[in-house]
Order: sequence, then C-alpha cells, then structure tokens
Amino acid sequence: MRNVAYTRILDRLLFTAIVVGILLAAYGGLRYLDLSNQLTANPAAQIHQEGGEVELESKSEAHGLMAADLERRRLVAEQHNMMIAGGAGLALLGLGWLGYDILRTRRRKVESSAEST
Repeated sequence: MRNVAYTRILDRLLFTAIVVGILLAAYGGLRYLDLSNQLTANPAAQIHQEGGEVELESKSEAHGLMAADLERRRLVAEQHNMMIAGGAGLALLGLGWLGYDILRTRRRKVESSAEST
C-alpha cells in the first residue's frame, strides 16, 4: 500500500515536470523570437550587423546611438538567457518523460508478474 502511494506521488511529480518543461521551453522560445524581432528594429544592431562605421553629426545623435547600443546589449543578454531557459525546459521535459516511461515500464512488469502467478 505504501509503495502505491509513493508511486502515485512520483507519477504526479514526473507529470508536473513534463508540463513545466513544456511551458518553460515554449516561453523561452517565444520570448527569444520576440527579442529577435526587437533586435532587427534596433538601429545599433543594424549597424553592428553590417560592421560599418557611422559618421555622427551631433551629440544628440551620438547619445541616441549610444542608448540604442545599450538597449541592443540588454536584448542580446536577455536573448541568451531565454536560450538557457528554453534548454532547461527541454531538459526538464526529457527527464520527466524518461522517468515517467521508466515508472510505467516497472508498473507493467509488476502487473504482468502478478497476473502470471
């Protein structure tokens, strides 16, 4: 009886890990795409991607470009964090699925051995 209770708790925990893994991977992926779209609209990111230099005509233009570059750096850092979050979600999904499959296989072996006796 005690083993059945532990199995049910473990079953629920593994299912929760699967669901949380899916949600975390989806959030990481969608947020990554959103950040990519924001980066394409950023003027500093466009200049950085082209690898060119810009002739600045005024201090206000320089300050605007500097602010855009700070925003670009923040977006890139957050994009890297979302890649990590999405990968952690996929790892959690895989571990939950593997544990759930192992638990289901053990349950089938116990049921088949109980039926054969």
